[in-house]
Amino acid sequence: MRLVKLNHINLTSIDVNADVAMFETYFGLRTAVMRGKVLAVMQDDDGMLLVLNDFAKKRGSFAYPEDSDVHHIGFLQESREQVDALNARLKVDGWDVPEPRDYHGAWTFYFKAKGGYFIEVATQTQLRRVEATVV
Repeated sequence: MRLVKLNHINLTSIDVNADVAMFETYFGLRTAVMRGKVLAVMQDDDGMLLVLNDFAKKRGSFAYPEDSDVHHIGFLQESREQVDALNARLKVDGWDVPEPRDYHGAWTFYFKAKGGYFIEVATQTQLRRVEATVV
């Protein structure tokens, strides 16, 4: 079986510049392409691309519901201490972030990006034996 590697994620953002700054500052992504206020292509150290766009004309009247916190992207940290440190750094910088907590087998917190979607910061989830079964 051939393994598939994640190549890119494309997120709609209502504030591309603010989200670029967040991903550079807190998650170490680098901006490869910036097209005004409507498109940014960012890259991590493994070559994965994150595309942020504000193509309002293409969205039409579509809008995610305000409580759509299930739509998110996640960033792993190696320890609870790293999760706590990033949480504290975000708070100092004025972000509205809740305290980290144990959730689904990980030490984690979620916060809303300026672009309207959610970010999860967590330790590796410890899967129970039943969840780890490959089908």
